[in-house]
Amino acid sequence: MRSNTMWMGTLLAVMLGSAGCGEECVDSFDCRDKGAASEGQAWACVEEKCTQVAINNNTGGDAGTQTDAGTSTDAGTEADAGTETDAGTEPEPNPDPCESATYDPKLGTLQLQTGYVADESAPVSGLANSGHIVVTPGPTYSLYAVVGGSVQSSEAPVVYSLGTWPQVELGAAPLFDVLAPEDRGTTPGWIASALVTDGQHLLTGYMRPSGGIAPAAGAVGIHDLAAAEASTYLPAPNILYAGAAPGLFLTVSDGLGTVSEGRSVYALKTGAAPFTAFKVGTFPENNNGGGAISVSSNGVAMLSYLAPSDNRYHGHAVAPAVMEQALDTGTPFAVADAPEAFSFLGPVSAMGDGVAVLRGGDTPPDFAFTDVARFAFTVTNAGATVTVGAPEPVLVFPNQCTFVSTMIPMGSDLLVKVQDKNGARLVRIRDAR
Repeated sequence: MRSNTMWMGTLLAVMLGSAGCGEECVDSFDCRDKGAASEGQAWACVEEKCTQVAINNNTGGDAGTQTDAGTSTDAGTEADAGTETDAGTEPEPNPDPCESATYDPKLGTLQLQTGYVADESAPVSGLANSGHIVVTPGPTYSLYAVVGGSVQSSEAPVVYSLGTWPQVELGAAPLFDVLAPEDRGTTPGWIASALVTDGQHLLTGYMRPSGGIAPAAGAVGIHDLAAAEASTYLPAPNILYAGAAPGLFLTVSDGLGTVSEGRSVYALKTGAAPFTAFKVGTFPENNNGGGAISVSSNGVAMLSYLAPSDNRYHGHAVAPAVMEQALDTGTPFAVADAPEAFSFLGPVSAMGDGVAVLRGGDTPPDFAFTDVARFAFTVTNAGATVTVGAPEPVLVFPNQCTFVSTMIPMGSDLLVKVQDKNGARLVRIRDAR
């Protein structure tokens, strides 16, 4: 089966929190953005650093040099045995199955499951390595993307308009700087880590991995879509992830604005200026950092953290009333006390009244994925109780020839960025049931 290692770099922005503060990696999955290893080598996490190590093929030890048996006596000229029979042409190596696979114009080799429809699609060849794309709430869907600020680019990150769906086209000039004024033109190494929208603003996030040497750094920018000059920047050291709901942004960071209490879930109310930051959620002790955030259309916040017991992210569904109480009282909730929805390694995105999760990818170096599955959230008891439904496959991977690198909420639908030998494109997936 063809390796999807060549595509793994595009997941960095979505999976930036897979290593803890100051670490480059916790296991070999965190090294997937390094690209293909040299021949005979594989990426491994050694002392929290991504390192190429030799692959042990069990070829056995050196047999040494054989003893010289001396010069044999010349036995004369042997009779000509004639011409040997032609054994034929040596067999060709196994062909790449992806070369002969059948590709759908939208989904490539991915298999759409019953009840779901693939609507419009749009090519995004110039954004193959952009892990940050966001869509504003409908009915007119405006798209924005971060360009730069990744391991594939040394350019400072900026926000571009991508137009209105499905006419996707990179704007002629950037709209916003991701970096705050004091960080522009400084030492390279800033990584864009977030791009979300509450409908009226864009929140961008960036940080610089410290490697355990430099102090944690990072910030968020809040950009008013109606007044670009009104952008505001707030400290957000080690911001790894962000999520959004109407009038509210959520971050996984070591602080936000004037509130700085270590790795936690922070909230920023955007209903009125000046914006107010709160600490709203705590993670279990001794976990390896927080994970992805998604807020469903019925107000359930999916929050996650990387557990050291299995090196997987564990997603918990926080009820709307629990989040509201934390905002009203200033008393944070414990993320682990909310119902656990699933464990995962790939991207997560809201999809209507639930979330979609890219599943699989457990075994290095290929990290083969199995499906994109949706988990429905049912809210009862005046918003205080959440029930997590069973996983429902949306897209199935029959092979690794087409790869899902990004998933983005689009109203009640799901926008997926797929990549294969035919390029990168965005595809809108709708629940037609």
